[in-house]
Amino acid sequence: MSDQDFKATPRSAKFHYGKAATPETTHVSVRLGLVSEDGQRVSPETTERPVPVALLVCHGMGEQVRFETVGQIAASVLKEAAAQGCTVTQSGVNLSFQNESFLARAELNWTTPQGKPHSVHVYEAYWAPVTEGQVTYWETIKFLFSAAWKGWRSSKFFEPCVFQRYLFDKLRDMTIYSSTKAALMFVALFLAAQVVAIAVVLAKLADQVKQLETAHFAIKQVVQILLPGVHVLRSSVTSPEQKILVALALLGWYLLVAEILAARYFLIQYVGDVAAYISPYKASKFEDIRNKIQAIGLDIAKVIYGFENTTVVPEYERVVFAGHSLGSVLAYDTLNAVINLDLTSATPGSKRVVERTQKLITFGSPLDKTAFLFRNQSNHVKDPLREQMVSAFQPLILDYTAFRKPHFWTNLWSPLDVISGSLEYYDVPVLEPGAVLDPADPLGANYPRASNDPRRVENLKDPAATIPLAAHVQYWKGDLLAKTLYAAVR
Repeated sequence: MSDQDFKATPRSAKFHYGKAATPETTHVSVRLGLVSEDGQRVSPETTERPVPVALLVCHGMGEQVRFETVGQIAASVLKEAAAQGCTVTQSGVNLSFQNESFLARAELNWTTPQGKPHSVHVYEAYWAPVTEGQVTYWETIKFLFSAAWKGWRSSKFFEPCVFQRYLFDKLRDMTIYSSTKAALMFVALFLAAQVVAIAVVLAKLADQVKQLETAHFAIKQVVQILLPGVHVLRSSVTSPEQKILVALALLGWYLLVAEILAARYFLIQYVGDVAAYISPYKASKFEDIRNKIQAIGLDIAKVIYGFENTTVVPEYERVVFAGHSLGSVLAYDTLNAVINLDLTSATPGSKRVVERTQKLITFGSPLDKTAFLFRNQSNHVKDPLREQMVSAFQPLILDYTAFRKPHFWTNLWSPLDVISGSLEYYDVPVLEPGAVLDPADPLGANYPRASNDPRRVENLKDPAATIPLAAHVQYWKGDLLAKTLYAAVR
């Protein structure tokens, strides 16, 4: 195929056709809608382009819309760029075709007040369709009760205790907080109450549906079925107090129906995603789902780091990972996987993945909960070889010097976000004041034992996440996320 340029309408997009080659390297790339500061469309060839930074974002659980997370991340970055006095010079989209699939990225460009141009390419690991309709309500309930039971067995009432996790060359005692057992009991009781309420309400709704089927659409019967007790409201002999009580009962019933349907939807669409992805690693129907999700993240990372033969992406010298909610688990898994891919390739380290990876940003992350309840705890916690083999797939918890730069991992969380938390189980435990290193841990002196060591996960409370439950999605509009992202890509 010869080199050609075609003008596309109606967006004045430009199509760049690559030279004829094998199917693996043939590509079509499209740059759409580049806009200058004054609103005029700009040809890509007429604008100076700095070396871009790649930003791979992994969305969270639920029915996510494709590219919605890209838009949210881009808005956060550009918001902080504007706050720093920068001028957004271009924004646009690049669409490429490679290996029988399309790859899209958002291109953000701005100029600092000092006149220095910056460019960020935002990619998305979009996995939502993989889990859609794959997890049933009862599978989700079983998953939650199983998790609560595992945590219950490992913890103590109002007393701190430990569980073991293989970190940095040995099994280490990780603290289980004194409030954990009580919190798990509360969650389990609340869940049990929801399950009972859902069963009762759905049974009542099913009965109403059966009655409607025999009502033959007679208006009076339909009203009586849908509004039980309405005849009391219409009766002239009913006292005002009785009418108020009946009206409140009807209102309460339909509010309960709305809450129950919303709770059931949340359990299936949101918690179901968690069940599919972070169920313990054993033979189950979710293994294929988990593998497909992880493959989506790794496939995009391979393109970004140049493992795939392609000319449709630049050679990025800096790459940033960001993940929200369950997406933070995928971002963590993807980064570990691409590091392992580089280390085990025919020419180990040739893609310089560790060197080129600038930052890992997690927010609203359940990673500590997954480490404690699901991911690494088998039924035989005294099995050190099994724990060591599991950790071998996670370079980020194997060696600080080789895989963790200072200020490498930042985690945003909120005490009002029941899903997220401060990440404590991905670092060597901090030494208490006056404590000495274990003689059986000869490398211990090389590990950051001080809580303020820059190689440890930097946990930041987000002041924007202030509403219980809703705090889980409030990070997106906060200044802290915008500042953290901008600092990583500037």
